[in-house]
Amino acid sequence: MARRSSLKLAAIAAVCAAGLGLSACTSASPILTTKSYAASDGVRAQLSEHVRAENLMILTEGPGSEAALYGALVNNSEEPVTFTITVGDLPEQTVEVAPGAVVSLPQDGEESASGDYQPGATVEGSVATSQTGSHSVRVPILDGTIPPYDEYLVGDK
Repeated sequence: MARRSSLKLAAIAAVCAAGLGLSACTSASPILTTKSYAASDGVRAQLSEHVRAENLMILTEGPGSEAALYGALVNNSEEPVTFTITVGDLPEQTVEVAPGAVVSLPQDGEESASGDYQPGATVEGSVATSQTGSHSVRVPILDGTIPPYDEYLVGDK
C-alpha cells in the first residue's frame, strides 16, 4: 500500500512539474495583444498616449487617377487637438478633433488630387499636432482590388 502512495505522489509531482514547465513559456514571451499595432491595411501614428492617427491610406484607381487620403484621427485627451496631415502631393489637411472624439478622413468637401500614385507603393507623409510635434509616416497606396475599398474610390462617386 505504501508503494502505491509513493507512485501516486510521484505521478502528481510529475504532472505538476510538467504543468509548471509548460506555463513558464509565457513568462519569456511578451503578451502581444497589449501592444498597439495597425490592425488594418493602413498605417498608424501614435502621437501621444491619447492622440493618434489610425489606418491612414491613399485610395486611387492608379497613376493619373484621383486619389484621396482615408483614415481616422483619434483624440482621447481632455483638450481639443488640431491635426495637420501632409501626404505626398495631396492637399495638406488641418482637422480639429474634439476631446474624446474620432474624425474620419476624408471629411466632406475635402479635395482629392490626381497624381502618380502607384497602388502597392508607399508615400512619405507627416502627422503633426502643436502638442506632440510632427511624426513621419509611410502611407500605403491601395486600389479597389481589396473589398470594400472599391466602394470608396474617388472616381466611383
